[in-house]
Parts: sequence; structure tokens; C-alpha cells
Amino acid sequence: MYYKSALLAASILYTASIAAHAQNTQELDQSDIYGDLSEYLSWPMSATAFSGTDLSIMNKFSDRDLADVIPNYSKTDTGIGSFGDVSSMRGLTNTPFFSSASVIQYVDDVPSGNIFSHTSPLHAVEKIEILRGSQGTLFGVNSYAGVVNIASKRPSNKFEGSISSSFANYDARTFDSYIMGPLNDDNSLSFRLGVQHFERDGYLKNSILGISPDHQDHLSGSGSLYWNISDDWEISLSASYDDYNDGASRLTSLSSDPFVLNSDIEGSSEQSAQTQSLRISHEGDSVNFLSVTSRRNWDISPYHFDLDFGPNPGNESRIYQEQDIVSQEFRFSSNNDSNVEWTAGAYFGDTELDGNTDRKFIVPLPPQFGGGFAPAATTTDYTLSENTYAAFGQITYNGIDRTGFHVGLRLDQFEKTIDRNAVGLSGIVDPINLENDYSFASPRAGIDFELNDSSLVYVNTGLSSKPGGFSAFIDDPERAVFEEEESWNNEIGLKKKWLDGNLKTNIALFHSDIDNYQVERSLIATDYAVLNAEEANSYGAEIEFSAELAEGLTVQGSLGKVHTELTKYTDPLTGADLSGNKAPFVPEIDASLSATYQHENGLFARIELIHKGEIFFDDRNAGTYIEDGYTVLNAAVGYKAKSGMELSLFGTNLTDEVFYLNMTPDLNAGTVGAPQLVGMKVKWEY
Repeated sequence: MYYKSALLAASILYTASIAAHAQNTQELDQSDIYGDLSEYLSWPMSATAFSGTDLSIMNKFSDRDLADVIPNYSKTDTGIGSFGDVSSMRGLTNTPFFSSASVIQYVDDVPSGNIFSHTSPLHAVEKIEILRGSQGTLFGVNSYAGVVNIASKRPSNKFEGSISSSFANYDARTFDSYIMGPLNDDNSLSFRLGVQHFERDGYLKNSILGISPDHQDHLSGSGSLYWNISDDWEISLSASYDDYNDGASRLTSLSSDPFVLNSDIEGSSEQSAQTQSLRISHEGDSVNFLSVTSRRNWDISPYHFDLDFGPNPGNESRIYQEQDIVSQEFRFSSNNDSNVEWTAGAYFGDTELDGNTDRKFIVPLPPQFGGGFAPAATTTDYTLSENTYAAFGQITYNGIDRTGFHVGLRLDQFEKTIDRNAVGLSGIVDPINLENDYSFASPRAGIDFELNDSSLVYVNTGLSSKPGGFSAFIDDPERAVFEEEESWNNEIGLKKKWLDGNLKTNIALFHSDIDNYQVERSLIATDYAVLNAEEANSYGAEIEFSAELAEGLTVQGSLGKVHTELTKYTDPLTGADLSGNKAPFVPEIDASLSATYQHENGLFARIELIHKGEIFFDDRNAGTYIEDGYTVLNAAVGYKAKSGMELSLFGTNLTDEVFYLNMTPDLNAGTVGAPQLVGMKVKWEY
């Protein structure tokens, strides 16, 4: 509905292959599950899309917010950016530390790196796509479970922009602005600049120090310069910067009141990230080309927290990390009306993560040393390096009426090393200097049938893999190594429009057989391991719908159900049989239901229910570390004038539900969800 012809050429490149068969019908091409953005109902995969206008009305400001309305997609929250977060899509996850991401984020064709470097809020978004299931034959970075693909607004031949500000309780304030437009008369040079600021007071109360320690202060800026050399060549330079000066994480001891903290340490988390990219695209007579060169640097310095969450002095941890990623991606795709469409590409990435962890303890002294307690400390320095090489491609054949055949292949080579030095409680620890290579091929095949002008059935099958690696938070070199994870994925789906297009539905069933499922385990306050469950499986269903009940009134909903079980799992540390346990960080069920009303005079209103089901936070399924489920009510009402001025009132978690977004078993602590927030937003688009 607000789709612009100037959307990124890269979106055209990779959608050409998977949606080429849609040339047989124009009925499906103009509809998707959430608006008239693109041909998602004709894609042979589970895909959901939102426009920037959708995000504004929905009050969704991050990929974590968006996960609430996407079936079988979730993201935990530590309260300090994305550091230590876990993304789950159809039961496939990452561990909080050291494993590769399963869900990949792209912003304007630039990969964001590991999940903990996803600090940027959603800003000046044209559209965002959530693609469930492995997309390794279409993207350069290995997307084991799925992709969150974000496209920013593009300048046109006139100046455009937006200024918005919001205010809420806890003294929460945001400012968001961007401007874009031409730099010369022929529009061959154009630009976009944006800035965003957010701050709030803390939700928690520290009864020892008398403060609210988890305050936040975020500043982000970005800019892009576009040069259209000719009608079919474009070069763009982009840069962004994020600065997060936060207080303590929202991690508190599991208790009857999770908003109360009894710590003698204030805590802090300071993070920054910067990205630079060069993008070159060409639309040829028969072949399209895209090159993206990027660098992303992220650091946390430090993350400081209390190890015992109590008034006892001397138990604390400081974590410093810096990650630098340099990547190069090439994509080619066909650009003709042939029955055979193809896309192909190559990717190289060089990642280096440097870290230091200092921990202090108060330890008991043995009787021969007089008893009592004494201070002790550990320190760990480490470097994790990774080189990634990949080639990928997919071919679509549409020579049979209303039928599309898809085959693809991805080849990956990962070279990983660890260099670690540590001083433990007993003195100097033997250094760990290891290297491992991981190579795998990931084939994929699918077929889709357009039953009629409003119905598409598809079947996909394929193999996906995620590399192993090293944990730097453990002294034992054998325990520091974890193996690659491999999944055979199958999916069948139906996409259909009903009632003359007023009702649109996406339905999918999926099943994955998984070898060496990666799980995390915190052993003691100083050791952290990534373990492998020998076998696991994940199966489930997801439903999305969008119904126009009356002029201006739309009801939307989603339902996701997934069962991810560690079917064969002997605890490598204790020998206990954990077979049959549920995988951690995977909600058993999730659902959303919303109603949005937009009147032609500018009035709008939205009400939304979000539900998350039972979720375990450790592989042993201990009853203490489980969120039983929760339901959250959100709402907004406002007015948007034709001049571009907008005023709205919003509320999130209106019933003030108390729930956990994350738990850390070894610390007996968890991250509580945000309390009730009520505020006002003013916005001007011009």
C-alpha cells in the first residue's frame, strides 16, 4: 500500500528466483499477509512482511518487538541490547554465547553479525521481511533457521522526512528523525540521514543502594549517499553508529518480586557499534549484479554485574568484548522472461572477537589458614577468529503451467581458531590454542502448485548446517570444543485468499531432524560450555491471517506451535540421560490477535493481544527455570492529518503482567519483562 518502485535492487535480485513462477497469474502478485507490499502469497516459503507504516501503527521498534507477532519466532531479552540473547525460529536457536547465529539479520543487504551485535533499533524502515526456514541458497551468510531482512527508505526526486517524539512513564523519551532527497537537478546524487535517541529510568529498585539501576540511554545515527551512474548502475555508501550507555541489566534473583534487587553493585553495560558499507548494483538486459562490501565493529566495555545478586561484597564480574567483521558478498540473478530463472552468489567473511573477563569472589579459607573468608579473582583473555567462505545458488523452472520447480545448493567452509589464557582460583591455567575447520553442503528442493488464481500449495525439503566452535569461558580444552549442528528440514504450506481477497491466510506444517543440537550449560560461576545433544527433532505448525471485515477495519492474527525435543541426549558432564527433554529457549506455543481501524479522516486505533506459552531455560528442564506462559495487552489510538502531523496515545502490557523473558540457571536469576507503559507520540511526515 505504500510500496515504492525504488525499493532496493537486492530485493528484486533474490525474489526473482523464488517468485518467478508468479508470472502465470496477476491475482497473487499484489497481495501479502499484511498489506500490498509484494508477492509474498506467491512465494513458496513462509514469509511475513510489514511496511514502515505498519510498524509505526503497531508500535514495533525492534526485531524483538516484531517477534511477538510472528509465529514460531521468539527472542529473549537480557535488558542490555542483544548481548546474551537467544533467537528461536521453528525450534532452531543459538546459544547465548559463542555459537553461530541461527537467525540472520540483514539491513540493506549488510549482515549484522552475531546476534549480540544487533543493537540497532528499527529506523526509517521501508519494509521488513521475516523469512522462516533456511535461506542459505539466497543469502551470503549461512541462514540456518531464517532471515530478518530490513530495507530502509530510499530517497526519491523530492525532499522527504519525518520527525517524531514520544513520552511515557518511567520518564521514557524517544526522538526519531530522518531526511532524504536529491543533491542535484538530475537526481543522480541523493542522500538519507537519520538520528534516533531513547532514554528511560530503570524499572528495578535496588533496596541496598536506593537506586533504579537499569536505566537506558541509546543514541543511533545513520547516513547513506546514492550515486546513480546511469539508469542501470548505482553505487551507494552507508554508515551507521550506535552508542548504548546503559545501567545494570534487568537480571534479578528469582523471587516473589522480580523488580526488587538487593545488590551492593550498581552495574553497567556500555556498548557501541559502527558499520560502513559499499553497495554496487547493476540491472542488466539478462543478468542483474550486486556487490556489498561491509565492515561492522561492535564492543561492550564493560558489562558489569553482581554474581550473587545480594549485599555480600566482592562477588562481581566484568566482561569486555570487541568484535570486528569484514565481509564481501556477490549476487547474480537472471533478468528475463524465460521459464528458467536463477540466482547465484559468493560470500567471504572475516570475524575476530577479542575478550577479557574479570571475576572477583569472596571464598572460604580452610582451617589450616585460619578459616574465615578471603578475596579471590580470576581473569580470562581470549581471541576467537573465523574465516567463512560460501557459494550459493538456486534455479527455478516454470515451464509447466501453474507449477514451479526449485533446486538450490549451498557450500560452506568455516575456519575457526581460539587462543585463550586464564588465571583461575588455583593459579595459572594451561593455555588453549585450537583450530577447527567445518565444511558442508546444503542442498534444497521444492515444488509449488497454483491451484487457482488465489491458492498456492508448496512443498520444500533441504539440509542446513551450523558450524561448531569454541567456548572461551571454560578451562578444560576438551569441553571448550562443540560440534557442528545439522538439520534436515521439511515443510508443506498453503497460501490462499478467500472472500474476493478480503481474507488472506498462510498455513504451514514443518518437521526437522537434527543431529548434534547445540545447547548451553553454565557449570559454575567461572565456566560456561556449549554442549551437543546427539539427536533432536522439531515439528509444528503455523497460521497467519489478515481479514478486512469492513472498510478501514482489519483483523490480523498468528498462531505458532512447535515441539522441539532432545530425543537422544546423554549429559556429557554427568552421564545422566536427558533424552526426551524439551530444548531450551523455545516457546511451546505463541499467538497474536489484533484489530486495526483506520478511518479516511485520519483517525486510527489498534488493540493487540500477545501470548507466549511454556518455555524452559535450561537443557535439564529443571522446574525452577521455566516460564509457564503469559499474555500481554497492547493498544494505541491516534489521528493523522493529511498534512503529515500525527498524534497518538499508546500503552503496552496494559494489564501489568509479570513474566520472565530469560533466566540464567547458574545465577538463579532472570530477566523480567517490561512493566505497564503508557505514553504519547507526536510525529510529522513531510
